[in-house]
Amino acid sequence: MDQAWNHAKQMAEKHANAGGIFVRLSDSGDKIVGAFLGEPCAREVIWTGQRYETFDENNPAHQSKRPSLRVMLNFFVPADGAMKIIEGGSAWFKDVLKLRDKYGLDNWLFEIERQGAAGDPKTTYTILPETKVDDAMRAHLDAAPLHDLNALVERDGDQETQGTAGAGTDAQTARPSAAAACLAPHVADALVSQLRALPRSEVDAFLKEFGVPRVREVAASQEAAARAFIETRLAAHNPASTDLDPFA
Repeated sequence: MDQAWNHAKQMAEKHANAGGIFVRLSDSGDKIVGAFLGEPCAREVIWTGQRYETFDENNPAHQSKRPSLRVMLNFFVPADGAMKIIEGGSAWFKDVLKLRDKYGLDNWLFEIERQGAAGDPKTTYTILPETKVDDAMRAHLDAAPLHDLNALVERDGDQETQGTAGAGTDAQTARPSAAAACLAPHVADALVSQLRALPRSEVDAFLKEFGVPRVREVAASQEAAARAFIETRLAAHNPASTDLDPFA
């Protein structure tokens, strides 16, 4: 009976964490394997009690508080076939830098594991090399579109809070609102209209490719890739005829 309950719990956690673009490691022992890609986006932030805000020395509400470092990186997760974003604090990023110097971030998939229960302020994260990147994985990584981290930070006016890996403590991590991070409504409407012309299997392939449960949750930074994906599939299912019409 315990085994069935544990399995159900794992499945519930998996589905609860699916679809978002931020990596979430919610409890002790949670882990994820992936590749660090692109350039880091670092910023000084203030914890308001509900979320992180980018530090502004001219903001009176910030002047009495000590800013801390937060660093975001693109993180491709092969198990999900999706590009995520992982964010952490100073201690976490120092570990990433050590791995970069010793192994090279381009050469390995890394396993990140949380050490500390939910709510534990002493939570830490271990990062270890898991698997060397082979030629097939390299091609896949090179083709994966990156999230525009700086654009996400600039559009973080309205934010939700979400726990992510690499916090160094268990404080909540600010993330851009869904409206800011996702496609503009008119763009999403156009893509949905195009996808309706394709078989359901192609729609499922699209959702898997971009790591989202719904088309409207595709990141704005992936608009060009999403359009290219759909146009390629439409062309495959509706090839232009090369035969001349003898009656034209």
